[in-house]
Amino acid sequence: MQSCGSWRWTAWLLIFLLIIGTTPARGGFFESLSVEKEKQIGEEFFLELQSAYPISTDPFVSSYINRLGHKIEAQLPPHPYQYRFYILEDPSLNAFAVPGGYIFINSGFIRSMEREGELAGVLAHEISHIYARHLARQLDEAKGVSIATVIGSLAAVLLGGPAAAALLVGSQAAGQAAMLKYSRDHEQEADDLGFKWMLRAGYNPRDMISVFRKLSKQRWFQGGDIPTYLSTHPHTDSRLVDLANQYSMHEGKIPVANNNPDFNYFALKVESTGGNPYQMLRRMTQAAIREPNNPVYLYGKGLALGRLGRPEEAEEEFQEALKLDPGNFIIQREIAIQYFERNRYQQALPLLLRLSQTHAQDEVVLYYLGRIYQEQRQTDQALAAMERVQSLNPAFVEVYQNLGTLYGETGRLGLAHYYLGLHSLTSRAYPTALFHFKKSLAYMPITDPRYSRVRDQITRLERMKVRVAN
Repeated sequence: MQSCGSWRWTAWLLIFLLIIGTTPARGGFFESLSVEKEKQIGEEFFLELQSAYPISTDPFVSSYINRLGHKIEAQLPPHPYQYRFYILEDPSLNAFAVPGGYIFINSGFIRSMEREGELAGVLAHEISHIYARHLARQLDEAKGVSIATVIGSLAAVLLGGPAAAALLVGSQAAGQAAMLKYSRDHEQEADDLGFKWMLRAGYNPRDMISVFRKLSKQRWFQGGDIPTYLSTHPHTDSRLVDLANQYSMHEGKIPVANNNPDFNYFALKVESTGGNPYQMLRRMTQAAIREPNNPVYLYGKGLALGRLGRPEEAEEEFQEALKLDPGNFIIQREIAIQYFERNRYQQALPLLLRLSQTHAQDEVVLYYLGRIYQEQRQTDQALAAMERVQSLNPAFVEVYQNLGTLYGETGRLGLAHYYLGLHSLTSRAYPTALFHFKKSLAYMPITDPRYSRVRDQITRLERMKVRVAN
């Protein structure tokens, strides 16, 4: 089976070459790779990735993964990156980092984990790859690639299927993937740095060892068909020995394992957004029979029933879960969302307001408060809530359409078209996105800090041969 990971690594190289040209700078790629170019690579990659892979836009999922990622990022020394964390709805075990601060992890990888510390270990490792600029060092080895090869190979990587395979062969780019696997030294550095960030964030690095050990075991069970993550993160066995030695050296300074119970709810939410709801319902029902006093399983049943279009039964399960754990914020928030989705705003609003008093920085609560204000035509309050969401979590893509609509209602057309353009990007409606960005540029003052971003988006879309929607 062809490894997804190596295909994605090929994509990063190709995107890089498209941006800076095919002739290497005299001092090599690394010396010419500014931080701004790294950010441009990340933005371009994200744009291409959205056209090929479903990215979770669930508010809870986006909020949780970004909170955890930023908790680890906060342990780093000052750096120029704005880290953003996304979950791909893909069953394979993989996670990867893109220049400029973009980190992706597959839903299947999360579902294989048992606690938050394991997820923190993977994120700490990927954060370290960006912090240490490992891909930039690898790109320094790439030389003399023709434009024809770049374009054909990029199309093959992003399109997939038989036609894409033909493009890949025709472009003679299959060999590019091999050079982009992380070296032993890169992996060692990312492990060492990740170990340090985990300690500082209050996590037990044993969880990093645990998750890598699972990957290694799966390799032996699957024979030649290794987990995707190992194809781009090699030398796992020797790294496990090194991590174990490092762990023993810090034994007296290791914090108690951080088993955040919220992780169980998060993992179920990830499963419910991309997994099989029938299988999930059956599994949660059986688990609830075994452990009738565990609210997590009732919450999982509610999520599965919601996916199956049975909202009344879903709400009953959430209410039963809340009886078992009356102060549970996540369950209460899910009930408020259920109220909102069923247009029961008079019940949703007071519950959300009460939750916002104890969790003022929670993007999900703020988002649904903003949605209710928007439905009730309270534009100023809705805008304030949505702007706060966007400020707290720039990766919270669900807010774009709301901001675009609200700014349009207030006559601020430059910002309205800007956010509607971003929404169109996440919806893969690229001609519509280009239309909105061009309109935004016409209305937006040049002094607005977003002006240059709009101009960059137009340049990218035009380079992709996107034409404005009629």
